[in-house]
Amino acid sequence: MEHLLTGLAARTGQGPFVADPTGRYHLRIDGHSLFLQRQGTDLVLSSPLNWQVQGQSPTDREVLLNLLGQVTSWSRRHPQALATDEQSNLVLEARLELGALELDELERALAAQVGILETIKPGLLRAGLEPQWKQTLWRP
Repeated sequence: MEHLLTGLAARTGQGPFVADPTGRYHLRIDGHSLFLQRQGTDLVLSSPLNWQVQGQSPTDREVLLNLLGQVTSWSRRHPQALATDEQSNLVLEARLELGALELDELERALAAQVGILETIKPGLLRAGLEPQWKQTLWRP
C-alpha cells in the first residue's frame, strides 16, 4: 500500500500522504473528499455523500431509486457501489484487491470515483434543498 501511495503522490506532485489516527488517508480531488483505507486484503476508496438514508418521504425514496438505477449503470465499468456508514449516511465506496492493485488501476478508480461524485452529488443536493411542505392551518 505504501508503494501505491508513494507513486500516487509522485504522479500528482504532492508530498507523502499521512494517515489520520484511524488509518485513513484523505485526498481532495476537484473539491471532493476521498478516503483510502486498508481493510484486510482490500484497499477501500470511499467518499461521504452527506445524505442520510431515511426513506420516509416520497422524495427520499425517489432519490434512492434513482441512485440504485445509476449504480447498475456504472457498476458494469467501475468497482464503485453505494454503502451506508454507522449513522446511515450514504457513502460511495470501491473495494480494490490490494495484492493485485497497480498504480494505474488505482488512478482509474480515483477518476471513476470523482466522475460518479460529480454525477450524483447535484441530485442529492437538490433533494436536500427541496422544501418539505406541511399542511398548516391559518386562523385569522
